[in-house]
Amino acid sequence: MYILTLLEIILVTMYCGKLINNICCKDVNCIVKVTCLISWLTNFILLILLPLDIFITFRDNETYSNQNEKEVHSREYEAIGNLYQILYWANFILCWTIIPIMQEYEEAIDLNRAQKLVRSLLNNGKFYLIIGIAGIAFVVILVMTGQASDYGLAKLLKSMANSFGVALIIVLLGYSLIAVPRAHMRTSTLDVQMKYLYFKTAKITEEKDDAHHYLQEKAKRVVGIRNQEKFQQQSSKIYIQMSIKTIPKKMYKELMEDDAKQKAPGISYLQRMFFKEQPEATDEEVVEIYRDIRQKSRTYRRLRAAWKENCKQAYALENVIESIENNDKKIYYDVKSNRKEGQCSKTLDTLEWYWLCHYKPQIKIFFSSALGILSLLVIISETTLFLNTPFTIFGMPISIQSGVLTLQICCFVPLFYIAFCVYYGMFRIKIAGCYGLYNDHQTDAPSLLFATINFSRVAAPLCQNFLNLLRVKQRMNCEPAFKFTMGEMEFVPIFGVNVIQLMPAILLFLCFINYFDLYDRFMNFLGLKEFMFTESFSDRLIYRGRDALKDKKSYFMNKKQKKKQKQQIKQGDVELLQSSNNQYQ
Repeated sequence: MYILTLLEIILVTMYCGKLINNICCKDVNCIVKVTCLISWLTNFILLILLPLDIFITFRDNETYSNQNEKEVHSREYEAIGNLYQILYWANFILCWTIIPIMQEYEEAIDLNRAQKLVRSLLNNGKFYLIIGIAGIAFVVILVMTGQASDYGLAKLLKSMANSFGVALIIVLLGYSLIAVPRAHMRTSTLDVQMKYLYFKTAKITEEKDDAHHYLQEKAKRVVGIRNQEKFQQQSSKIYIQMSIKTIPKKMYKELMEDDAKQKAPGISYLQRMFFKEQPEATDEEVVEIYRDIRQKSRTYRRLRAAWKENCKQAYALENVIESIENNDKKIYYDVKSNRKEGQCSKTLDTLEWYWLCHYKPQIKIFFSSALGILSLLVIISETTLFLNTPFTIFGMPISIQSGVLTLQICCFVPLFYIAFCVYYGMFRIKIAGCYGLYNDHQTDAPSLLFATINFSRVAAPLCQNFLNLLRVKQRMNCEPAFKFTMGEMEFVPIFGVNVIQLMPAILLFLCFINYFDLYDRFMNFLGLKEFMFTESFSDRLIYRGRDALKDKKSYFMNKKQKKKQKQQIKQGDVELLQSSNNQYQ
């Protein structure tokens, strides 16, 4: 059991490290990466230790059940409890103090580190001041009503924090438990998947063009004021230089050529006659321009990378659909590189044809059905939490299993699925672009840190919620080390029993409105699109995306041809070098 848990921790560490390295921009420093990795690991290790905690709790219960002593625990049980404390408080300090300060520091546009640190501390100080005043006022109300004195202030506040985490988990599960099986079911049909890629292409193209236009307008202003000498502060010239470095090189080169043409004697004279000259830039405007250019440049690069990746997927799927009736059982790609000729390549091409054209859609249907059943079990378990009964769906197989491997599997499958749904919903929701983990090295430091903060605040409530689903104490009359270490977090009126146990009953309502897409429609009706999980489909965008892919196909095919020519030239140079060495020998 210990070796299996240690192996899981090693694999999770390697995966998280590789994932963070693949999504981060090249300018993200190692301190940010290591801090986010530590925060991610403290959350995942909490979840990984939970099956081990349950196994040791059951084992100790069987070992000491015949003894008259009370609260007898093994050394492993106490060690896991101490480890929970370390992980919980380390994660608490990271996500409430260190990471928010680092996020504001990376977001600041000041020129030196001291100014950036001061600005970060001031911004976080304002936030904590507001939270502190509201918290003190709330505690005073609790003391006046008598709840704090009856149950203890520390227990009451801990229960409130846990209630907030459980509420966030339920909201995210209400979306993901429906969206995850539905996504696999919808993409099981190649034609439907192709329409979705058409729609996504048009959507990303519109957003990319808007970001390009806005960035171009700001870049024109930078080109127009780059030679001004009337700035009151020397730092303004530095901001102009930083803005020029942030602008894409191709765009800046085109703007410089246009600016040179406009400065021609005849054109310059006509512009002075018919157009007003641009006003002199102020120091405040220069700082604001740099802030806008940096933000829009990030957005444009992300959208462009997402657009290229989506186009490649669409072209590949088009080739798959066209190759379904091929007699040679091979998929011929237009943009994606095909395999070289050979017996091994021919076998791989045949296997790929069978997999993509026939087996993968059928497996997706089966997989979607399995996820749907698992989602239904989670919904039933969550919505019946308010019933104070030992019956539980996920707890029954765990209570009758005493083997290490079987208990690990029975705990891992539902826990992993619930955690996956929570994090899936967290990073799918769009809140002004704050939640953003982008592939292909497009995630900047502030986005990574902000996502890590929200990622870290649901781990402990997630463990608490899963243990509630198992009902270990009701069935086995024993307390896992997690609950024993964290203390009572539930049995406080209003903020304990009523919220923790009745909040999951709301899950049924959330699943209902997400199943019929009522949530996004309601938010769209109110004009709150930034709080929507998904975009609304449109036939107009589907046709527009299909036409856009046809227009841009030559661009990707030319890139493929140039890449192939470079490889041939490189291979020819290697062969020439080998032949020269042979002649020399």
